[in-house]
Amino acid sequence: MVASTAELERPMLRMGSVAFLAGLAIAVVSTFVFHPSGTGEELMNNPFIFAVYAEDDLWIATHIGQFAGLLLIYAGGFVALFRMLSRSDSGTVASALAWFGLVTSILTASALTILQAVDGIALKIAVDTWYATPSSPSEAGNGGREGEKAIALRVAEGLRWTEWGIQAYYRMLQGAIALIFGVAIAKGAILSRWIGAVGIAAGVAGIAAGVVTAYVGFSSVRDPVADLSTLLLYPWIIILGIFMWRKSRAKKMITS
Repeated sequence: MVASTAELERPMLRMGSVAFLAGLAIAVVSTFVFHPSGTGEELMNNPFIFAVYAEDDLWIATHIGQFAGLLLIYAGGFVALFRMLSRSDSGTVASALAWFGLVTSILTASALTILQAVDGIALKIAVDTWYATPSSPSEAGNGGREGEKAIALRVAEGLRWTEWGIQAYYRMLQGAIALIFGVAIAKGAILSRWIGAVGIAAGVAGIAAGVVTAYVGFSSVRDPVADLSTLLLYPWIIILGIFMWRKSRAKKMITS
């Protein structure tokens, strides 16, 4: 018996579901268990937070974990969601939006790679260098020339500000993915419209978090918007993973 198109879609849906759920689990553990945390005021106090980062021996491994988990979501979960929406009878609008969402996922994965390279590796090297450089007692009166430790601090701050800017755009792109796929789901018929509505809400909150980050950085002003974005986005990803798995088990996906 020749396998039907629906049967051939089952592995993609299951891989997408696993990518959503496993990727989110890896990202959450890496971020909330191993990544050092701090208040908005602490995160904006560079010497304080740089010392915390320098003393963290798991910093690079933690960011590799974040990268691997989130990449699973973008390159696995959302690619499978795109395939499901574009190949279903959801209509032209939903299909076109799915293509737009796929492109945005690729851009977001690219921004994630740059962000993790700057934050996870370059910044760590810079803060380690600053932390290990001894303070010079003559720095204050050296004829206007900064001491080595002050120079190392400026280098680390430059990378921190670069991270600030990249993260702002990364959050906006992350929100755009949820918004685009949320509208596509709401316009289509393959998933419940309330799932699309949650995605739209997560997308709006994510874009707002990116804009706020661009203006105020990691200060406590950003926290309410960023927290709302996380509280909407992460459950939405779990919902997508569960429903995609259920779709792969549906009878119409089994018969030819």
